[in-house]
Amino acid sequence: MKARLHIFQTIAVATIAAAFLLGACEMVPKGSLWTEVEIALELPQELDVDLDLSQVEIRLQAKASPVAYVTNPDGQGKARIRVQPGRYDLLASAYYKATRIAVNANCPEFLLTEKGIVGDDGGLLPSIITLNLEVAIPNELVFREIYYHGSSTLEGASYTKDRYLEIYNNAGPGGRTVTLDSLCVSTIYPYNSTTGNNPWKGLDTLALAQMFWMFPKGGYTLAPGESCVVALVSAVDHSSRATSGLQLNKAHFGAYADHLSGHEISAGVTPMVCYMAGQGNTWAVSIHSPAVVLFKPEMGVDAYRADETTWERYEPGKTSGTKYWHIAKGWIIDGVECADSPEQSIKRLPASVDASYVYMRSPHYSGKCITRVLEDTIDGIRIYKDTNNSAADFTPDATPSPNLKRP
Repeated sequence: MKARLHIFQTIAVATIAAAFLLGACEMVPKGSLWTEVEIALELPQELDVDLDLSQVEIRLQAKASPVAYVTNPDGQGKARIRVQPGRYDLLASAYYKATRIAVNANCPEFLLTEKGIVGDDGGLLPSIITLNLEVAIPNELVFREIYYHGSSTLEGASYTKDRYLEIYNNAGPGGRTVTLDSLCVSTIYPYNSTTGNNPWKGLDTLALAQMFWMFPKGGYTLAPGESCVVALVSAVDHSSRATSGLQLNKAHFGAYADHLSGHEISAGVTPMVCYMAGQGNTWAVSIHSPAVVLFKPEMGVDAYRADETTWERYEPGKTSGTKYWHIAKGWIIDGVECADSPEQSIKRLPASVDASYVYMRSPHYSGKCITRVLEDTIDGIRIYKDTNNSAADFTPDATPSPNLKRP
């Protein structure tokens, strides 16, 4: 969800269990095989805020079923859990509402047997896991709503041209007005959560899928409580085309460029600036499970694009094929990972951005979206939940409600 204060996650060595680990327990049927895992959560030493670690939820999500084991550690961040053998993802997360501070850590998929955790070399790893927690302070800009599932035409055919995202200034009363100039949006490669594996797993940079879009220079700003809608394909009125009835001719921005096929824009909608990051003639945003990011290269977009040697690369292990533009994790302002389902999903965003994922229960082309959970309203300004954990921060299968431009 956000990558605010970048106290990056490290995972203790022997524990490279980082890549593996534990969950809660009393759900284990009597007589079943089980193994016990010890978990230790640690906060950054330089953190000067006192956080109660017993509020951290530890969740072990099965990869082959919707079953999850959930528990909380003691005040020192220690937990001991009995777990049935299987493949799992691990998530540790907490949100401290009084300070709006979030802590998160996650581990990629691992195999747990009755004898312990299986390492990459096939050997068994120690069953003591140490997770260093990411700490994130509130950030101004967040994705409030993402509509990627598509709908259907009035005749019943699949329709995907009405998709959009909405960016919101979540600073609250007295917060900072933020300029959009030179901020960028894109999706992360692989396109889908069910690809099978992520070749960039564990690296410090993330690969952009195909292209990215920059907000044009021109003094565009968002004050606290304000948002902007970006039409992802066609910034037109879809009322006469699709069951969604979305009037994206009232979007603030449109992902439009003359050289792209199928993209449309209405008068009064500001076009984004398109930068190719691969091949293709349209922006291929997944209708199943995109990982969406809002970012800004620290050296500026022009200098970033000029340094192709550093930031444009082949897939790890390859010397030919498609090159992908990469971004540093620390550049990401907000990110949301969408999954098609908890089963067999891969992780593309690190815990410093989104510790988990949100997934839709409704079928593709259902006309539904994900929308951020409202946490509070202060002095008439809405403040949305932002814990770096999209499973908690977003409501799936929501009816689209973009804050479009008023007449």
